[in-house]
Amino acid sequence: MLDCLELMVQINIGNLLNKHTANAEPNERKVNNMKKVFICSPYRGDIERNTKLARKFGRHAAKCGYVPVIPHLVFPQFLDDNNPEERILGITMGAELLKSCDMIWIVGNRLSKGMQYEVEAAKKHQIPVRCYDTDFNRIYPETMSIDDRIDDAFAAALNGVLFD
Repeated sequence: MLDCLELMVQINIGNLLNKHTANAEPNERKVNNMKKVFICSPYRGDIERNTKLARKFGRHAAKCGYVPVIPHLVFPQFLDDNNPEERILGITMGAELLKSCDMIWIVGNRLSKGMQYEVEAAKKHQIPVRCYDTDFNRIYPETMSIDDRIDDAFAAALNGVLFD
């Protein structure tokens, strides 16, 4: 929650600065652009539970001042996740959206195949990564080797990512 609090303080300071520059010329006015965060969480398997988890993290991101990008809540509305070609299309379109994001939040303690693909895209495009357990507790890269919430495979899959 500290991450959210820090961001809200930054936004409020930025809003105060904007109020003081309200009479400035448009190109002199400071503008706060909301950062986009890609929510990387499972979808397949227990779809109802996984959808609730993604929605919960999307809401949290929005309340923290981010624009949540959650393709697996949108694409299954018109693509069939049980059709391999459409599933691949949805995951690759999600990776395309990821390129425009400022950060990726990895949710949970294991990576599905789709999540692994998204992590690889984040590595390739050097998009900063944050990891959270399903209760919004941050998983820090410095302590992954001793963190009982994750296993060695999870930590190994994140080798080479740019952590935030």
